[in-house]
Amino acid sequence: MVAPEPTSRLIAELPSASRRLLDTVTHLPDDAVLRPSLLPGWSLGHVLTHVARNADALVNLCDWARTGVRKPMYVSVEAREADIADGAARPLAEQVRDLVDAEARLLERFEDLPAAAWAAEVSWPSGATRTANHLAAARLNELEVHHVDLGLGYWFSDVPAESRAALLTYTTSRWPSDFPVVLESTDTTWSSPLRPAGARIVTGGSAELLSWVLGRSDGSALGDDMPEAPPWG
Repeated sequence: MVAPEPTSRLIAELPSASRRLLDTVTHLPDDAVLRPSLLPGWSLGHVLTHVARNADALVNLCDWARTGVRKPMYVSVEAREADIADGAARPLAEQVRDLVDAEARLLERFEDLPAAAWAAEVSWPSGATRTANHLAAARLNELEVHHVDLGLGYWFSDVPAESRAALLTYTTSRWPSDFPVVLESTDTTWSSPLRPAGARIVTGGSAELLSWVLGRSDGSALGDDMPEAPPWG
């Protein structure tokens, strides 16, 4: 593997994050895929199918970075939603196999990506353009946030501290430069980039910070009248 640091460290975290998610779901009965998740309108099957298809979507971006030929994550928003809906009700065992296979395809692409490709620019569905060395953090983020979204007892405090810091860096680096909030973790050395003069300094545990940054809490555990965090996609 020729991925630059810290991308290679993030790639090394992916098998553990994937294994934690699989450990959470593999003991469930087949019909558990029909249970509601914490995401409005999505069952556990919707979440699991989305995580699998996200791996395939990132494979597309790897191919784009390697060849220089545009290959978007998803054909369209409608196709993405249809794939999730079509796969949501599959039996759990089938969904687990799909997750394992999709993760293996992505890790193989990461392994084979040449050094120059990690600096190639690719586009996200939001229209944002970033270099391919963001792909590993994007995948780690998907695995961890949607593991929480399953609502099966896994929370951001279960994410290893080093990964929490990496995901806080990944998400807050997407904030507008004039967003007037600075975050400081009280249980790690992590803090967000400097913001405009007078920015509000918010302190808290890295799990609470990550939950708010990712829109999974209203931030009331961090202070009163917390603003809505900017989009991270």
